[in-house]
This record gives sequence, structure tokens and C-alpha cells, in this order.
Amino acid sequence: MRQYELMVVFVATVDEKDTKKLEEAVKKLVGDEATVSQVTALGKKYLAYPIRKQEEGVYVLATLASDRLRVSEMEKRAKMGSEVLRYLLTAK
Repeated sequence: MRQYELMVVFVATVDEKDTKKLEEAVKKLVGDEATVSQVTALGKKYLAYPIRKQEEGVYVLATLASDRLRVSEMEKRAKMGSEVLRYLLTAK
């Protein structure tokens, strides 16, 4: 199992102060492909440029462990999520 960091930018309609809801959203995004060890809500910030007509987003940083073969499944789920504006998954 490899360690990964996942940075997700959710639409601004997601409540930034409800950390349980954000943690559930990240776990839903990751699914059964990984185990989430830490979720940090970084808050609502203005975007450098509009993404899907959104001017701001809620940033969330998660640390997780997963097999390399299952990473592509997580990325597919992130691309299809309607609440996700952008994501970045990097190996630690």
C-alpha cells in the first residue's frame, strides 16, 4: 500500500464548516479503493479563474493509502463527481 495526498476543490455550495460532511464526501469519492487516514478542510477560497462558472471553491486535503492499481478507479470517480471542480492526487 502506498501513501497518497488528495487535494479536492468542491463547489462553493458545500458547507465548509461541516467537517463530517466533507470527510464523507472524500470517502465517497475514494470509495473502497483506499483507506483515508486524515482529512483537513482548508476552507473556502477564491479561484484564480472560473471553473464551470464557479468563482470560489472549498478546498480539502486528504491523506490516504491505496494500491497503485486502484488509483485510476478513484480518478474516474473524481472526474464524474458533480460536486468536484478539480482534484490532484499525488504519491507521498
